[in-house]
Amino acid sequence: MESAVGCSFSAVVPGARQQRGVRQALAAAPRHCGAPRGSSRRLALHVCNSGSNGSASPAAPYKALEAVTVDLSAFPACNFFRVEALIRPWRLSTVVAKLNASGIRGMTVSDVKGAGVQGGRKERYAGTEFGGSSDQFLVEKARMDVVVTRGQVDTVVRIVATAAHTGQIGDGKIFVHPVADIIRIRTGETGPLAERMEGGMEDMTGIKGV
Repeated sequence: MESAVGCSFSAVVPGARQQRGVRQALAAAPRHCGAPRGSSRRLALHVCNSGSNGSASPAAPYKALEAVTVDLSAFPACNFFRVEALIRPWRLSTVVAKLNASGIRGMTVSDVKGAGVQGGRKERYAGTEFGGSSDQFLVEKARMDVVVTRGQVDTVVRIVATAAHTGQIGDGKIFVHPVADIIRIRTGETGPLAERMEGGMEDMTGIKGV
């Protein structure tokens, strides 16, 4: 069951442009930026590449994504969080495989359409065309929802961000939402017992609570 707490806080992860001649100039750019804390917050990881008009943030270097940290301080008593990722459809299989290899078994995936920096621009991958048209601004995306414990949030966000990353506009965003509780319908278990899955990260690592 997801918490009714709303969210509005966002953090952008900029980095060095992946073009020759400007990497060193932007190497000192901060990895995170955020808005002042308010009564309701959401954290968003936004990865995109700068366009020629300079309207988008520079693409984050891969190493920055491997070390990204989610600020959960607004929810000190929350034990569970839902990681929501909007990514390119053709990166979905890679993201799922990486999560499974790390012991993340539970997830929900759906096909969605939305609008962002990418707009309605089309792209092709493996002979399949993705994107909108001149009269349609929405773009096809894959949405993935993963509910994890507090200690797993950074790991899941890093896996998704690095597996979905191309460095081009349209890579997507990650949102982290607080979750009040979890109920397993079959058994009636709640909390950690309901969240835990056999063969998951805790079993793979042998570390309790991860």
